[in-house]
Amino acid sequence: MAITAAITFLITLCVLALLGGIAYVGLNTARGRPTRVGVVVAAVGLIGVLILVPLNAGLVLVQPNEVGVVFRQTARGDAALREPLQSGLQWVVPFVDQVIIYNVGQQNVDMVGGAEVSQVAQGRPAVRAISKDGQVIYLDVTVIFRIDASKVNQVHRSWRDAYIDGFIVPQTRSEVRNAVSLYGAEEIYSGGRAALETQIGEALRPELAREGFLLTDILIRDISFSEQFTEAIEQKQIAEQQAQQAAFRVQQAQQEAEQARVEAQGRADANVIVAQGNAEATVVQAQAEAEALRLINEVLAQNPNLIQYQYINQLGDNVRLIILPSNSPFLFSLQDLLSQAGIEPTSEPLLPPAEAPPTQTP
Repeated sequence: MAITAAITFLITLCVLALLGGIAYVGLNTARGRPTRVGVVVAAVGLIGVLILVPLNAGLVLVQPNEVGVVFRQTARGDAALREPLQSGLQWVVPFVDQVIIYNVGQQNVDMVGGAEVSQVAQGRPAVRAISKDGQVIYLDVTVIFRIDASKVNQVHRSWRDAYIDGFIVPQTRSEVRNAVSLYGAEEIYSGGRAALETQIGEALRPELAREGFLLTDILIRDISFSEQFTEAIEQKQIAEQQAQQAAFRVQQAQQEAEQARVEAQGRADANVIVAQGNAEATVVQAQAEAEALRLINEVLAQNPNLIQYQYINQLGDNVRLIILPSNSPFLFSLQDLLSQAGIEPTSEPLLPPAEAPPTQTP
C-alpha cells in the first residue's frame, strides 16, 4: 500500500507539473515572453505521467490469504490464463492482463434452518434427506473448505465466483442424502452423528479435490426428525426404561431371596452344629456318669460300709433318733451301731414285747 500510495502521489505531482507547464507556456506566449521553462516543466510532467500511470496500473497487491488469476486478454485458449500471482506486490502488463483475486483461506458454507425453513427454501436451507427406513430427516450442515492454490486457474475456468452455490452446496447436499440413506432413523437418533459425519466427509473430499477444493471439515450441527417419529422414539425409550426397572426389581427380589436362603441355610447349619455339639456333650456327660458309677461300684464292692458312713456323715449334728417305717429294710447293722456307740450288744430285744390281748372267757 505504501508503494502504490507513493506512486499515486508522484502521478499527482506529474499531472500538476504538466498542467502548470502548459499554463505557464500559454501565459508567456500571450505576453511575448520566453516559454522554455514552461515547456520543460510540462515535458517532465508528461513523461512522469506516461511512466508512472502504466507502472501504477500494472501493480497488484495480493494479500497473504489470496491468489491472483492472471487473464491475458490478447491470448487464446489455455494460454489466456497465466501463472497465478502469489501473495505480495506483483506487476502485470497494464491494460493487457486482468487479475482476478481469489480467497484461498478457510471458507465455510452453512445450510441451516430446520424443517420449517427448509420447506420454504429460503437462502441455503437445511438438507432434507430420507433414511433407510423411509423417515424424513432435516440436517443443519456446515462445510469448511478452501481453494487449492495450485488449482486456482481450474476453479476460475470451471466456476468463476459461483463455485459456492454452483458446486459446493449441491455436491454437499447430494453426499449428505447418500450417506443418510445408508442409516436407519433410529441409528441416527441414538448417536450416529459421528459416523454420519465421517461417511459424508469420506465421500465429499475426493469430489471437492477433483474440482480444485480442499475439504477441511464437515459438521452436522443439528438433526431434526418428524414429530411422529420423535414421539415414537420417546415412547420406546420410556418402555425400555420401564422394562429395565422391572428387570432390576426382579433381580433385586432374586438377590433378596438368595440372601434369605443363605441366611436360612446358615441358621440351619448353625442349629445342626449346635445339635451335634449338644449330642456330643450329652454323650461325653453320659460316659462320664457311667464311668463315675463304675468307680463307685468298685469302691462299694471293696468297702460295703462306706455308703453307711457317708449317709451318717451327711446327717445333721442334732439328729439323735431316726425312725424308719416298719416295712423299710434296715440300712445299718444295729449291732455295729451299738458297738460304735459303746453299748454292749444284747440278745434281748430293746423294746418290750407287746402284751397279749386278754383272753375272754365265756
